[in-house]
Amino acid sequence: MPQDAGDLLPAERKVVEELGHLPLDFRAMAAVSNLFRASAAIRRHMEAKVLAADRLSWTSFVAMWVLWVWGEMESRDLAAAVGISRPTSTGVVTTLEGRGYVRRSKTAEDGRLVRVTLTAAGRRKIEELFPRFNAEEVELTTHLDRAQQEQLAALLRSMLRRVGEGS
Repeated sequence: MPQDAGDLLPAERKVVEELGHLPLDFRAMAAVSNLFRASAAIRRHMEAKVLAADRLSWTSFVAMWVLWVWGEMESRDLAAAVGISRPTSTGVVTTLEGRGYVRRSKTAEDGRLVRVTLTAAGRRKIEELFPRFNAEEVELTTHLDRAQQEQLAALLRSMLRRVGEGS
């Protein structure tokens, strides 16, 4: 844990109060739990501040972003790239398809495989939305200088590689 207990978040202080007598690695616990809390808080913030006006969930936004950057892909690959299960991906794609943002098609080689692509409307939406999203990313990291932002990104990249998801 940080040497100055005043730096701790209330949740961290509570953990130390309740579990401080146990032989646990509190630094590792703080790193992982704060990563989770920060990720969840940022997700909620971005949904409320950027995505709500367009009635998009974080997952729908990420699916559109992945298709925008990587192009058309098989639905199973889209699910993996977004980090969701295939059944969840089916629901997300169904919702986006209903809004005219994506299109599904069966592959010629294997009719069981489904490819997903952004429609023109989906491309317009993500191209309109992403600059606002990125502006909020800037706002959320403006208290960090350039070197701290690069260090944070490198540390998170390292953790992703450690758990095998850093492709």
